[in-house]
Parts: sequence; C-alpha cells; structure tokens
Amino acid sequence: MNSFRIAFKLMRNNSNIYGLYFLVLVVTVATYYNFAAIQYNDKFVELTERVQSAVVASFASGFVLICTVVFFMWHANSFFIKQRQKEIGLYMLMGISNARIGRVLALEGLFIGGLAFTVGLIIGILFSKLFFMLLSKAMFLDVVLPFNISIEAIIQLILVFGVIFILLGIKNYSAIKKKQLIDMLHATKEKPAKPKYSLPKGILSIFLIVAGYFIALNIKPWQLDLLLAAVAIVFLVSLGTYLFFGSSLTVILSNLIKTKRFIYKDVRLISISSIFFRLKENYRSLAMTAILAAATVTAFSVSISFNQFANSHEVIETPYSFSVESESPDTNELVREAVESSEHSLKGVHDLHFFIGKVHYDDSRNEVDKNNEAIITSYSQMEKTLEYLQYKGRDNLLDQIKPSQNEATFILNPNTIASPMNILGDKMKINKTDFQIAEFTQVPFIGNNSKYGRMNVYVLQDQDYERHVQDFEELTLTGVDITNQENSSELISNIKQIIPNGEQMLYENPKQYIWEYYALGTLFFLGLIISIVFMLATFSTIYFKFLSDAFSDKEQYAMLKKVGMSRKEVQRSVNLTVGIAFLIPIIIGIVHSVVAMKVLEQIMSVKFTFPLLLGVGWFVFVMTFFYKGIIRSYTNMVYKD
Repeated sequence: MNSFRIAFKLMRNNSNIYGLYFLVLVVTVATYYNFAAIQYNDKFVELTERVQSAVVASFASGFVLICTVVFFMWHANSFFIKQRQKEIGLYMLMGISNARIGRVLALEGLFIGGLAFTVGLIIGILFSKLFFMLLSKAMFLDVVLPFNISIEAIIQLILVFGVIFILLGIKNYSAIKKKQLIDMLHATKEKPAKPKYSLPKGILSIFLIVAGYFIALNIKPWQLDLLLAAVAIVFLVSLGTYLFFGSSLTVILSNLIKTKRFIYKDVRLISISSIFFRLKENYRSLAMTAILAAATVTAFSVSISFNQFANSHEVIETPYSFSVESESPDTNELVREAVESSEHSLKGVHDLHFFIGKVHYDDSRNEVDKNNEAIITSYSQMEKTLEYLQYKGRDNLLDQIKPSQNEATFILNPNTIASPMNILGDKMKINKTDFQIAEFTQVPFIGNNSKYGRMNVYVLQDQDYERHVQDFEELTLTGVDITNQENSSELISNIKQIIPNGEQMLYENPKQYIWEYYALGTLFFLGLIISIVFMLATFSTIYFKFLSDAFSDKEQYAMLKKVGMSRKEVQRSVNLTVGIAFLIPIIIGIVHSVVAMKVLEQIMSVKFTFPLLLGVGWFVFVMTFFYKGIIRSYTNMVYKD
C-alpha cells in the first residue's frame, strides 16, 4: 500500500479528532475568499472608487485572518502529533521508517487541508452573494450586485493556503523524523519539568503592560502620534502578556503551592500543581489566548461602536434638509412660498446667529483652526439649536458645555469624523481677548456645508458674545427642514433662482458624508466577521490546549482513581484546573480590550460604554458555554468508569 492510500485511510479513521480543526479551516477559507473577492469585484470597486475603505479593510482583515489561522493550525498540529505518539511508536515498532511515517502524516495533513479548502471555497462562493448584499447594506449602497465567481480570489486563496499547508506538512515530517521509539511509547508517562521563573522578568511584565496602558490612556493629553502610539501600545502589551504568563504567573503559582494552609484544601494541590508544571510548555498558548480574547472583544465592540457613531454623526453633518444664508428679511418668506408651492411640506425653520472671529492659541504648537478663523456663537444660540433638533441627551450636554465668563466651549467641525487633538484647558485669544477652553465636544450646529463646514465652533457665555459681536458683522444662517428631502433637487434649484445670490447663499446637504460612512460601514461589517473568526480561533486554541493536557493527565488520574478518588472529586479538580487556566487569559484579554476601547473613545471624542458592555457580555456568554463543554470533554477523557 503506497503512502497516499495509507494517508487517506488514516484521515478517514481519525476524522473524529479533526472535527473542530476542519470546521475552523472551512470557516476561514470561506471568509478569506469573500475578503479577497472584494478586491477583485469590478462592479463593487467602481461603486466605491471615491473611497478605498472596502478594499483596504478587506486586505487588512484578510492578513489578520491568515496570521490568526497560521497560529491556530500550528498549535493544533502539535496537539495531533502529541495525541498520536503511541500510534506512531507502534508504527516504528513494526519496522516502518521515521521518514515514511513522517511522509504519511504530512500527506494526511495535506488531505485534511485540501478537503477543508475545497468545502470552504464552495461555501464561500455560494454565500458570496449574501456577503456582498450585507456589505452593501452596511455601506449604504442602494444597488444590487450581480453574482460573480472571482477567479483571481480563488488563485490568491490557492497560493496562500497552499503555502501554509505545505509548510505545515514539512513541519510534521521533520517532527516525526526526529522522534525516538522509546519517547513515543512512553509519551503519556513523560513528566513536565518544573518551570524556571525569574522575579525580574515577572516585574518587567507588569511594568510593560502598565506602560502600554498608560500610553493608551494618554494619547490625547500628550498629543502623541496615533500610528506610533498604537504600535508602541500593541508591542508593550503583547510582550508584557507573554512575559506575564511565562514569569509572573509562575511566581504566583509557586508561592501558592508553598502556602500549605491554602494548597492542602480539597483538590487544590492536584489542580494548581498541574497548571504550574505545565506552564513551561503552555505559557505561549495562554498568552495567545489572552491576545485573541482581547482581539475578539475589541473587534466586536469597535464594529458596534462604528455603527453607533455613523448613526449619531449623521445629524452632526446634516442637521437640516438645506440651509440658506439670509441677506434680506424677505429671503425666508421666499423660501417658505417655494416649499409650500412644491410637493414637499415644511417641517421647520431655525435661525442660527454667529460671527466669524479670529482665534489664536497661546501654544503655537496647536494648529487648531484653518487661517485662525472660526465660528463664534452664544450659549443661548446653541441651547436653542439643540432644542430645535431634539438632540438626544441635550439636557445633560447643555449643562456640560455651559461656559463661564472668559471661557469657551470648543465644538469640533462636522467635516472631521475623529480627532485625537487635546486642547482642553488651553489658553487662547478670540479677537485679542483671553479665553480658556472649558470643554471639547462635537454636536450639531451649522452642518457640513461648503462654506462653513470646515470651521470649528466656539461657544461663549451670552455676555461675552454680546460684547464681541458688536465689532463684527453678525451672520444669520437659516436651517430648513422639509419632507421627502431625498427628492428635493428640483425644489432646491427653484429656490436658488428666486432668492438673491441663490447659488452662493443656499447650501445643500453634502454628499461627502456618505463616502465617509462607507468606511464606517465597511469596518462595522468586516469587524463583525473578524470577531466571529477570532472567537472561533480563541475557543479552538483553548480547546486543543486543554485536550492536550487531558491526554497527558490520563495516567495521573488513573492512579488517583485506583487510590479511591471519586468522579465528583475528579470533577472538582477539573473545574479548578480548567477554571484557573481558562479565566486568567480571558480576564486579561477583556482588560486589554477595555483599554483599547478607551483609546477609540479619545480619538472619536465619544463614549462607547454600551458597545463595550455588549462586546464583553457577548464574549462572556459564549465562552461560558465553551467552558462547560471543555470541562465535560476533559472529565470524560481523564476519568472513564
């Protein structure tokens, strides 16, 4: 029988241990195909040519997906070889050479990968229409994309996964070729060495994580470069996490084992010792689990946050159907008559009073306002505007932004989606009068029109405003709300013709914000997909780690069973073992994700409490079921009646 037939037969016989591995590969291949198809769908690229968010985000998501699945496959293959060491030892005992055994197992891995690739590709193609429909909806594209099989995406898929499967086959072949017969036959009896720990490394791990958190929470106050800060944070926290599980956790467990009053209660000695003595071989997978958990919660929470932000930011960019700058008292009346004589109805009219002032910051590093020009308005005007718009949470917001004498509230211009700029407490001059920035926020006011949309707004106390407006020309902009504004192009053309300087004085809703929401919609949709894949990878990593431990613990628990340990006691021991090794990386991952969300809140100047709670809650809920399943599998594996 040749190696190919043997490998195929082994794959069928061992199909039960490949179930989860096969599922993850199928999902990954199907997902990656659709990510790659975005880049090669001509119709979709044509529709989004003004913003490359979909293509860039899909490429980045695909790269992250591949990095995650490579780690998972590497880890899972190590587990498969470990679980089959006795089987491999028997083949050696039968006189089969290591090279042939390695070749057969490498081919078996290629067959599994090839089958998963084929099934995943078929599923990816079948669901590509649904994938693009959902992505189009998330990006506000009101079009129907035709079904299309992307040959370029398939070729890219074959190249990427072909390289991964071949490298894993070479790894498996090399690993088997180096094995000794005696090691294979006594695999489960091999005892892990006591891990060496270093207190300085343990302290360093805590320092690195805290340093990463400290930078993350001070990006805005310190006005750090966002890209450099992000790289530094990821590096410090990731390295700190690896060192924590390699050193700090070793120190903690070592001290617990030495505490006799604690360790000799119930089954603690068995459980904690089991975790402690396996840290040397397990700390990398525990650290990766923490990082994957952080990535899962962050990806999901960020996706929900972007969706929330897109919905709330639309009113900031387009608070009115259109607006008119009034030069004559008769202008508003002309607008009213034009609306009433059309098929539209007038929903409301709101006047905005302000002037354009000169703004200079004492700190020359802050280039806040273009040409040092900004919109200056009064608190009472802002109050009337938010009331007219029925802006959500306006009562608390108005209390928050109310300035005192010689204070100003900074309102970020609607043309900017997010800014890490921090000017809170800065001293500046408005028309040569000293003011201090008391609050920084973004709320609807003028909207993103062509003339004033890029200008920031400074809200002054009413007395301060009245004192300064006397030296300037006060401008009046009238916001008009009508029904069926999506089909108002004919009405707007008519109004432009009947009001003085209509082309210059009437501001339509900008279309630019739609393209910005394409980016947010893309990130929302792809982020949800990535978070699901991360969730699956997190669980799979934990699952194979614990099954590997259970495989090694069989002999230990068989001995304990002989000396009278009951199934209930085994269950308690497994609960504690799995609980500690399961909860620590999950908790650390959740803390990492909370800090990551705080970074996003600084950049976007928005609180994302609900998306964060939703992300954490969803993750904990799903992982609770995973935890129960792992305990059941672990117990059944180490204790058979």
